[in-house]
Amino acid sequence: MIQEDYRAAIDVGTTKVVTVIGRERPDGSVEIAGVGVSPCNGLSKGMVRDDAATTQAIKSSIAEASKQAGVSIKSAYVGLSGSHIESSNRWDQVHDNPAESVITQEVLDASMATVHDMASDSGGKLLHVIPRGYALDNRHLVRMPIGMHAREIHAHTHVVKGDEASIERLRAAAESAGIHVADLIVEPIASAEAALTSTERDDGVVLLDIGGGTTDIAVFVGGQIVHSAVLPVGGWQFTNDLVTAFMTSFEEAEEIKCGSGSVTPEVASMREELFINSLADSVEGPIAVTKRELGQLLKERAHELFRLVKGKLATPHLANVPIDRVVLTGGGAKLDGMQALARYVFQGRVRTSGPRPLVGLDEQYQDPAYSAGIGMLIWGLRNLPSGSHLGVSTVNGAEVLGGGNRWYDAFTGWRKRGERSGNETRTGVSV
Repeated sequence: MIQEDYRAAIDVGTTKVVTVIGRERPDGSVEIAGVGVSPCNGLSKGMVRDDAATTQAIKSSIAEASKQAGVSIKSAYVGLSGSHIESSNRWDQVHDNPAESVITQEVLDASMATVHDMASDSGGKLLHVIPRGYALDNRHLVRMPIGMHAREIHAHTHVVKGDEASIERLRAAAESAGIHVADLIVEPIASAEAALTSTERDDGVVLLDIGGGTTDIAVFVGGQIVHSAVLPVGGWQFTNDLVTAFMTSFEEAEEIKCGSGSVTPEVASMREELFINSLADSVEGPIAVTKRELGQLLKERAHELFRLVKGKLATPHLANVPIDRVVLTGGGAKLDGMQALARYVFQGRVRTSGPRPLVGLDEQYQDPAYSAGIGMLIWGLRNLPSGSHLGVSTVNGAEVLGGGNRWYDAFTGWRKRGERSGNETRTGVSV
């Protein structure tokens, strides 16, 4: 056994819950120990609507992952999505001395604490404060300023917030399943960790994670996230269009969509037919539908989704960001023709990606549908305090993760946790 610092990540999606258990190896690579998947019907558009159903799906997913890993988890990172998620980019003055002074890690810690406090003052629950760079006097976008000298420091950060009531309902569902929520991770950021290459992050890329009830958007350039958003449209809406059009059950519509659906109907022959069981009282027996008819419905929904994405990207701070490269992930990205249609709509390079290969990750999970769960575990291992999720200990009567005495800084890597009192400032999540 390499080490006991196991972590767990739970992707609570609109159609399924995925639990991933793994650990960081001594060489820095990530090893997956177990994956559990359970159907879920307790969410709508990424937000909890049925507490009991959500809790049960989380329990079932955890049980399966724990059985595979041979461990029992008590804590986990939990993923957040939903249209209540909002992001912004901030420039804040965080340091001002009468004379130049050297920039130390302690100065950067204090700078992020300042941004955290200022961002917390406005509405919404603060989830992430991610540093993008610093401006030192007249020098802009310095990524690693330690050791440099400056009088005035401005911090450039990407801040993500969400609706507190929605967040607390998800937290409550996880806690009802017996899980202490170690941290909350916004899913566009997590999916990017699993699906994108470093070259894509550097050169500029738009990640679209098309899930069951939402489509998560993350834009990167220069290795940093510059934009994130969530649309309340996903694979569920594609299926529901078929339910409405053909008066059939959701289960049959989902099976037809996955087995015979395409968003490029022009490649199907008008003579290719399939039969659908209708629930309409006026219809006896299955109805015949051509694949081109089916595809036209799906194409219209896909066009609408990509149009909404383009609307989310039409913001002033992306005006000079290259967004002609798109990566599709999530279960909805597997629908036939999505890559070709996205290439046409966005007029750029498009590829479909699942999680990259990892030690212990079965091939069946190297699938776009598992990018969020796998990415969440990777992001947590690299950006959040160390400490096993196998148990929870107490300090002064409060629950804390056991064994954690390090945290990760995006600019300097792993280091000891500081002595500062109050809220700990971290690269990623504050909950």
